[in-house]
Amino acid sequence: MRPTKLATVAFVTTLAAALLAACSSSSTSPSSSSSSGSHVTLNYWATNQGTSLQDDQSILGPQIAKFTAQTGIKVNLTVLPWTTVLNQVTAATVSGKGPDVLNIGNTWSPTLQATGALLPFTPSVMSQIGGSSRFLAGSLSATGAPGQPPTAVPLYSLAYALYYNKAQFAAAGISGPPATWAQLIADGKKLTGNGHWGLAIEGASVSENIHMAFELSQQQGGAFFNSAGQPTFDTPQNVAAIMQMMDFIQTDKITNPPMPSTPRAPRPRWTTPPARRRWSSGRRPPARSRRTG
Repeated sequence: MRPTKLATVAFVTTLAAALLAACSSSSTSPSSSSSSGSHVTLNYWATNQGTSLQDDQSILGPQIAKFTAQTGIKVNLTVLPWTTVLNQVTAATVSGKGPDVLNIGNTWSPTLQATGALLPFTPSVMSQIGGSSRFLAGSLSATGAPGQPPTAVPLYSLAYALYYNKAQFAAAGISGPPATWAQLIADGKKLTGNGHWGLAIEGASVSENIHMAFELSQQQGGAFFNSAGQPTFDTPQNVAAIMQMMDFIQTDKITNPPMPSTPRAPRPRWTTPPARRRWSSGRRPPARSRRTG
C-alpha cells in the first residue's frame, strides 16, 4: 500500500522530530482547526530519552501542559522504547494511521524520507518555526538526504565527552587527557596492566560499532556510500577505520579482549578496576565527526 500523506511533523534525535505527512489518527485535523487551537488534538510519539518511559512522561508532561495553556492545542503523548519505534513508525507510513508529530533517530531520516510519509521542511514550512538558522547546520544536515528539504528538524543533540581520573593519570605520569588517537593509545598502554585495562569498548552493540566505524572513517576522509548512493564499504579509509577499532584489542592491547563480547559494556572510555568507571573530570574527546541517532 502506498503511504498516504499525513499532516504530521518529525523531530530527529540527533534526534530529529518529524511531522508525518499523512492522514493521522488524531480526531481533528490541524488544518481544519480554529485559529485558537481549542479544538485541535495532536498525537505525539516521543522516543525514550530518560531512565524509563515513565521518566519521559513525567518530564514531558509539564511542558506539554504549558504548550496547551499557551495554544489551546491538546497533545496525546506516547513514549516509545527504541526497541520498537522504527517498526511502529514504518507501520504508520504504510497504513497512513500514525501520529501527528514523532521523534525519529536521524540515521533513519533518509529511509523514512523516501517513503513520502513525512512532511518536507521546505523553506515555507521552515519559516513557520523560525527558519533554519535556529538550528546547528551540522545537526540539520543529518535530517534527510542531501539536496532535498529536511524530513525533520533537530530536537536533541548528543556531544561526546571524555571522563578521566586525574589521580590515576598523575600516578601513571600522564599530565592531561589525550588530544589525538596516538596519545590515547600511548596513555592507554601506561594505564594497562595488573588486570587493569585502559580502554573499554561496547563491542557487542551493533549501533555503537556502526557509530564508531562511521566516525573513524570520516576522520580519514572516507564514506560508506558515494555520491551516487552506491556502497563503498571496502575503501582503504573504511578498512583503516575498522582496523583502528580492532587494533585497540589485537595490536595496542589496551582493551580487554573478552569485553567487546559483553552486551552493553560502556562506550569507549578509560577504565578503573575492579569496575569500569567514568573519570572525574570531563574533557572533549579526540576530534571526531558525529552524526547521531
